Amino acid sequence: MSQMETLAIEVKNLTKSYKIYNNPNDRLKEAVHPLKKIYHEEFKAIDDLSFKVKKGQAVGIIGKNGSGKSTLLKMITGVLTPTEGIIKVNGKVAALLELGAGFNPDLTGLENIYLNGTLMGYSKIEMEKKINDIVMFADIGEFINQPVKMYSSGMFARLAFAVAVNVEPDILIIDEALSVGDIYFQAKCIAKMKELTEKCTVLFVSHSLDVIKSFCDSAILMDKGKLLEIGPVKRIAQIYENMVNQEVADMKRVQSLESLVISSGQRSQDIEFLVEEDSEFSKRANEFRSGTGEARFIRADLLVNGKVVNKIPFGEMVTLRLLMQYYKDVDTEGTVGYMVRNNNGVDIFGMNIFNKARLLPKMKKGGIIEVNFSFRNLLSESGKYTVSLGLKPKPFEPVYFDSVSVATVFEVPKIENNYVPGLIFVDNSIDLRLIQ
Repeated sequence: MSQMETLAIEVKNLTKSYKIYNNPNDRLKEAVHPLKKIYHEEFKAIDDLSFKVKKGQAVGIIGKNGSGKSTLLKMITGVLTPTEGIIKVNGKVAALLELGAGFNPDLTGLENIYLNGTLMGYSKIEMEKKINDIVMFADIGEFINQPVKMYSSGMFARLAFAVAVNVEPDILIIDEALSVGDIYFQAKCIAKMKELTEKCTVLFVSHSLDVIKSFCDSAILMDKGKLLEIGPVKRIAQIYENMVNQEVADMKRVQSLESLVISSGQRSQDIEFLVEEDSEFSKRANEFRSGTGEARFIRADLLVNGKVVNKIPFGEMVTLRLLMQYYKDVDTEGTVGYMVRNNNGVDIFGMNIFNKARLLPKMKKGGIIEVNFSFRNLLSESGKYTVSLGLKPKPFEPVYFDSVSVATVFEVPKIENNYVPGLIFVDNSIDLRLIQ
């Protein structure tokens, strides 16, 4: 079997350049100048990009606005032509780049279904086999026989999504299109997406890391048209999250980090026992940390019956003990919280002291504060979980003093001789009555 038979998409040395002119007249001047004088600057939306996607993979593409994600998808689908490089696509492609792109407003919804099928390379006979599924999924009633220009934006979105996901493509490419329609249609879209990730190759752009982590097994991180990282979705999402947090923190930085972090020689003797420089927390925090550094987590432990643990059985009472030290005087009342994520990096539950109408006090340089969160472990699915931490100078501000995306890890053993549905056990009172 050749390599391309196992690949759905291969991108090699891909570049997309645009000519940027300061003045509209400069384009004409450049075209007619006898000495071929250059009046433009070159902007590379995609810069020498290379990667491969295997058949059956679900790959998320993440990055800040302007990183080139949408441009990349448009070139893969043939909407844009590369300036340089090679794109190889193995199979039929269905794409949602802009919902309804390719729809003719004067044609009916039904006619547009056939039109879109033709654009995707399907014959009329093939589309007739799929038409019922598409119409049922869109669920817009008699409007299917009305011109598309009469549709509301919601109906338009329903039809566009229904066509893309029901033509059974080999490759499905989606650019930020899972927030269409009402909550019920969104739920249907998500269920359909999960079904498709088991049947075809998916290339998916979204700014929501939770959505990316839910659907994708791998991810590509882009920035300024370049590929920064490619790998397992959980790791790439953490890199991106740290990168964004750090950039926000840098904007708010009052002074350099070096002037804020006190050396171990300045640390008072009475707190030495709290901080171990080579502890597992210190090593993990340094790898997954971002923030201004004006205050930092110096310890994070999970305790059951007062003892530090890394296995927490279902139903146990747990305390998350956090210690934070301040490296400058802080005259604002801050907040601290945590989030528990499962093995796929999906947020399960969390808490912030602000949610309980509490705030951290104003602190002096060198001060240490301890916060304990206590909860019962109601995670019913066995496996490993991570705890992320966030320390802020004020609620609702995007800046963090310290953010540690993987502060500690724990395991929930399998529940023996019992079945608890779902990820979290929620107790119910049950009223059972015989009516007849």
